[in-house]
Amino acid sequence: MKKFNFNLEKLLNYKDQNLENEMMILGELNNKLDQCEKNLLAAKNRLIQKKKEYEDALSGSISPMACQVHLHYIDAVKEEIKRFEKEVEQARVRVEKQIEVVKNLKLETRSLEIMKEKRYDEYMTEVNKETEKELEDFVSTAKEMRKHSQFLKDPVNDYN
Repeated sequence: MKKFNFNLEKLLNYKDQNLENEMMILGELNNKLDQCEKNLLAAKNRLIQKKKEYEDALSGSISPMACQVHLHYIDAVKEEIKRFEKEVEQARVRVEKQIEVVKNLKLETRSLEIMKEKRYDEYMTEVNKETEKELEDFVSTAKEMRKHSQFLKDPVNDYN
């Protein structure tokens, strides 16, 4: 019998390769999201630190100019936090979209793998049937040959 051949093997390989590529993209997007979240956390920590410094400066003697500098810096950090929050949200959206792409590719790939397994099972069933038939033919041929060889050895007893 001929060797098992899955007609959609090239498509399955292509889908597997696409899945790998999309998984790598997902990994990169997750790394970018992590970096954005770290930047946001660092900015929030900076804001807490600067507010504390400002309050400490207010409890002591601070010039109006120094007070203005602290307030401007605090406002700048707040703006930075808003920017980082937008970046985090955009990164999350990109990750979620990429997760959907990966899910769809996994589904397509799995469907092809299931189809391949089913076809392979059908192929193996055919191979087993053919092997069984060959074995039956061999056994029946061997019986006939034994019967024929006994007839040749003692043809007189076979007529009685």
